[in-house]
Amino acid sequence: MGKASSSKKVARAAGTGGGRTSGGHRPWTYYGVIALVVVLGVLGTVVSRQNRNAQIANAGNSQPTVGGTPWNEAFAVYECGKFVPNIKTTKDPVGLTTNGDGIIRIHPYVKSAAGKNATLGKFASSIGMTLNAAELQVPGGHLYHDGDTCGGKVSHIYVKQFAYAGDPTGVVLNQNPDNILLQDQQMLTIAFVPSADKASIPAPPASVQTALKAAAASTATSTTVPTPAGIKPTTSTTIPTTATTKPTTATTKPTSATTAPTKATTATTAKP
Repeated sequence: MGKASSSKKVARAAGTGGGRTSGGHRPWTYYGVIALVVVLGVLGTVVSRQNRNAQIANAGNSQPTVGGTPWNEAFAVYECGKFVPNIKTTKDPVGLTTNGDGIIRIHPYVKSAAGKNATLGKFASSIGMTLNAAELQVPGGHLYHDGDTCGGKVSHIYVKQFAYAGDPTGVVLNQNPDNILLQDQQMLTIAFVPSADKASIPAPPASVQTALKAAAASTATSTTVPTPAGIKPTTSTTIPTTATTKPTTATTKPTSATTAPTKATTATTAKP
């Protein structure tokens, strides 16, 4: 009985790959390595996204100021899978406007539109556009409410920001559109799409990106701030002053120095 029992134990050990220790730990080590790889992958994705958000948020170290250098930011509106025509307006009450080329002209006239007040919401209201977390409507366009449908799918309002013209990825901003700060040389796509499509929201069209580059080149050579409508520009006329200086003639009378010749007197000494 004893020998048979021992033989069975040896056979069981051989079947498990060499004993309980080897057979028990090998699967857990394998699964642990897989879990570690998955965790590292997730952490890498999160860190990458955070760095991307920081890059966009900190792209500009300054803020638009009243009378300062004009800024330009590209934008487009993307509704239910297609871009709407570029907005064109003559409204420019605070110095945040657009003229039909897809560029937000940021040249504040007043403090209420400068610095941290230069927001996407301020721009939208100044050109007659409805934009907030609950509604989207371009001037003369359809009014979309958050939760309305696109192609039968419940859709929402998103704003995707791109760090520069040509940026292939961009980041969907998790904040109210009203509060998004305008940036110089960046791009925005304001979208109304199903949540499943928000990651694939495209950058503004190529024509808008070209316009952004042209605006940047133009700003680099000119810092003239446009005068708001209804305000007459003040022309400063400087009258040159002619300085008339009468020449002063200095007459110097020559001085004749008369040197009297000195007669040499020879003293004659009498010889003894």
